[in-house]
Amino acid sequence: GCLMQEDPVRVEIQLDQQAEQEERQVMDASEEADASFLGTLQDVAQEMLPEWDSLLDTEGPGQQEEAAPAMAVPADIDPEKPIVALTFDDGPGGESTERILDVLEQYQIRATFFVQGKQVAKYPDTVKRAFELGCQIGNHTYNHKDLTSLSDQEALEQLESVNDLVREQTGAGCALVRPPHGRGWKDERVLKLVPYPLIMWSVDTRDWSTRDPKQTIQSVLSEVQDGDIILLHDVYNETAEAVETFVPQLLEQGYQLVTVNEMFAAKGKELTAGHAYRNAR
Repeated sequence: GCLMQEDPVRVEIQLDQQAEQEERQVMDASEEADASFLGTLQDVAQEMLPEWDSLLDTEGPGQQEEAAPAMAVPADIDPEKPIVALTFDDGPGGESTERILDVLEQYQIRATFFVQGKQVAKYPDTVKRAFELGCQIGNHTYNHKDLTSLSDQEALEQLESVNDLVREQTGAGCALVRPPHGRGWKDERVLKLVPYPLIMWSVDTRDWSTRDPKQTIQSVLSEVQDGDIILLHDVYNETAEAVETFVPQLLEQGYQLVTVNEMFAAKGKELTAGHAYRNAR
């Protein structure tokens, strides 16, 4: 009898289809593995960070290259009403910072503390308390060095050492930097180098210079307007005394007192690394 010869083209097509099928099975299996691995990762992240949403505004370095992550506006802020951000530099102090936190807790308001690393090492519990009250912890370098006078490496060490200390207390680094002496916000090298937005101010109370509660109160109440960033220093009892007086007055005037990130989110403005901000108007 004669042998039937298989059509070589048909055999090739069958082989191709078989190979394709096997490849699909392999891909499906690897996709499933990826998905379950991803699921496990998400579960682990969930376990580690039950407060994930509330931490979004204070990511550490690395996760935070370009800009502070976009923040949802907290439910207790009305974007239609005036908003200001109280900011405190150089702390934490001892008694003076605790007094200020007492006021924030009493009136259920929030502020931003631009801390020095050496002070965080001295008063770690104060930083933890501020963070737990919903305050934002910003970076004011390890020991108040002018960033324009440092090498790139020294400047980054000044900032990242603070992030490490703050992360130990709060689980998160600082998403914002206030340059010491207000220097560097117009300096191209500093703006390029620092991987966080620089936060300046629009109301300078000069509380560190006058050390006079009456003048600090006057300075805040006479200059304040919607979108302001107010500069204060929490290392002086005179400033704490002023805060005890002007906070209820600002609230009476209808101002909402929130963190820098919250104010910018409420105003629909983005905070981006490589830029400096003086207000949220």
